[in-house]
Amino acid sequence: FPDWSQGDIEMQGYSGATLQQVVDKLFVPPPTEQVGRESSSSSEDELLMVVICAGENDVGNGLEVEDSLDAMDKLLEKTTSRRLFYHLIFLGPKFEPWLSDDTSSRKHYIKLSKGLRRRCDGHHKMMVTFVDCLTMFCGESANVPGAVLGGRAKADPKYFATDQLHLSDEGYRVW
Repeated sequence: FPDWSQGDIEMQGYSGATLQQVVDKLFVPPPTEQVGRESSSSSEDELLMVVICAGENDVGNGLEVEDSLDAMDKLLEKTTSRRLFYHLIFLGPKFEPWLSDDTSSRKHYIKLSKGLRRRCDGHHKMMVTFVDCLTMFCGESANVPGAVLGGRAKADPKYFATDQLHLSDEGYRVW
């Protein structure tokens, strides 16, 4: 965000958090606080961009997809109830190397991704962009027939750290 200084950016990270825990901890500034913009008499000129990646830990913790989608509804409500002019960018779940042999979790990731997209696309109180990351780190296997539903999309280890869970520097550049 080239027009914003370091002081204009609020970073929050909750390692290992579920989507509901992110909702509970998420700092949302009050409507009177100006973030990232020159002061203006028109509230329509205010815009705070929020980027969130959450939901993958829900699957890892065995939560039901519907519980995660309920938490997404709460997230959307929390952000819009405090300020109308947000742009929320929600980064959907991504296939990770550990999912290659876990078809049950893989199906949950697919279902969660589709549900989160529907929630984002159906939200009209603020600008919401869903970024489909499901096969973003799968290299060429993302383009083969049956990549997602047929289980042929495989996470490329070059995009992941040695734990094969978190992104590597190359993965972060793609993201």
